[in-house]
Order: sequence, then structure tokens, then C-alpha cells
Amino acid sequence: MAKLLIGVGVPLLILLLSVPMILGKVPPNGVYGFRTPKTLSSPEIWYPANRASGWFMLAAMAVAICFNLALWWTYPDWPLERMVSWMTGGMMVPLAISLLASLIYIGRL
Repeated sequence: MAKLLIGVGVPLLILLLSVPMILGKVPPNGVYGFRTPKTLSSPEIWYPANRASGWFMLAAMAVAICFNLALWWTYPDWPLERMVSWMTGGMMVPLAISLLASLIYIGRL
């Protein structure tokens, strides 16, 4: 159960949270969205930055889910601790890349 939760559940939740950002449904706020001083300074920056960030997160979590399912299928006998560690990395690395891509995009706005 832990493998399924870490490998698919958490990335799927993050993927689903990116959809309202992509659709421009998240208004400027201090809780949800890609919040930086620059994005919070203006709705003209907030919406494009959050739309791009949402797409980057969606792509990252799709990669994470595929990686984690492939890992689970390829190494079904790994101990739980090892599998969860790899799956966490399989989620965090693409997420970190999406964060970097978002920051680069915001820098160009």
C-alpha cells in the first residue's frame, strides 16, 4: 500500500493540483499557486507564471508516475524502504526540474 501511495498517489495529487493552475482558475493568493514576490506583484504576471508552472508540474508528475510504475514492475521484490526511497526520488527529481523551469520562465516575464 505504501508503494502505491508514494509511487502513484502523491504524484497524482500534485498532478491534479496543477490543473486549476493551467486553466487560470487560481487567483493571486498566499497559499496555492506558484508564489514569488514577482508573481504576487501583478495578476498580469501571476496567471501566465502559474499556467506555465502548472504545465511543468503536470509533465513532471506524469514522468514520476511512469518512472515509479516501471520501477515497481521491474523490481517487485525490493524491500519496502528501498522502493519508497527510489519512488520518492522518482517524484522529487522531476518536481525539482519543474521548479527550476518555472523560475527560469518567471525570470523571462
